[in-house]
Amino acid sequence: MDQSRAPSLLEFWRHPRLATGRFAPLRISEWIGWLCLMVVLSFIAEAIGYLMLHLLGHAIPNDRFINHMASHPSWRFAALLLVAPVLEELTFRCFLTESPRAMAVGMGFFGAFLIGLLIHGLMVLAGKPFPVRDIAWHYFINLAIALPIIAVQAGVAWFFRRGLLRALRRYAAWAFWISALLFAAAHSFNFGIGFKDWLLWLTLPQLMAGLVLAYLRVQYGLRRSIATHLAFDWILVLFAWTHHDATTMGLPMKLLAGVFSLLLLAMIVRGLFFLFRRGVIRTVLPEAAVMR
Repeated sequence: MDQSRAPSLLEFWRHPRLATGRFAPLRISEWIGWLCLMVVLSFIAEAIGYLMLHLLGHAIPNDRFINHMASHPSWRFAALLLVAPVLEELTFRCFLTESPRAMAVGMGFFGAFLIGLLIHGLMVLAGKPFPVRDIAWHYFINLAIALPIIAVQAGVAWFFRRGLLRALRRYAAWAFWISALLFAAAHSFNFGIGFKDWLLWLTLPQLMAGLVLAYLRVQYGLRRSIATHLAFDWILVLFAWTHHDATTMGLPMKLLAGVFSLLLLAMIVRGLFFLFRRGVIRTVLPEAAVMR
């Protein structure tokens, strides 16, 4: 962001804006703080979602994606954990910029997502949902099918880049909130029970994570939001994996689960202390500098 005074997180949420290509420096200690903040906000949002479903009288469905990944670890899921966060950042946050090239790429990915969402919705309404036996293979097959569509749409967006950029500047807040809400709503398919409006309560963690990632994308650049998204997903899956096996395996796995929980807790406490001590959330950040 090309300005001497960068907004705080809450200021940015109130008045979203696009990235300009000039990004604030991000030290590793501060990056850990943002990562820990995402974890804390996600846990709080998850608790709120569970409480609302309980008050509404709905049974809490299992997240088939996390459960399957935790109970059946494989190289396919490891590859998915490396690819999915990158694709999600390209789809939901790459176009939040005034850079014509990044905007065109982001529009290509975002448009492909909307087409896939429309096709999936029509098949669900017709009573013919996609037969999914392996989530990872299904993800990569869909990606292979979507790549030509992404390329064509990115080319179209590049051709109309001036008009699209004017629209994005004018409706930056709409673009920000729509992308964050769609990012969260897309994760409702993880439960595998079709579309239910009450499932949106269970996507509150993804909504909070998406709001933080959007700030990181605009303030620090797309590479920083991708790195944070990758680390965030790996933390959650490793936590689920260690605690899932700890219930069925012996003392070594239980000790590993305990050690991982303590490390995660220490990471959260240390990161939040850094954020509040430096006033990153409550005040402003240092003067923006160009990132190479």
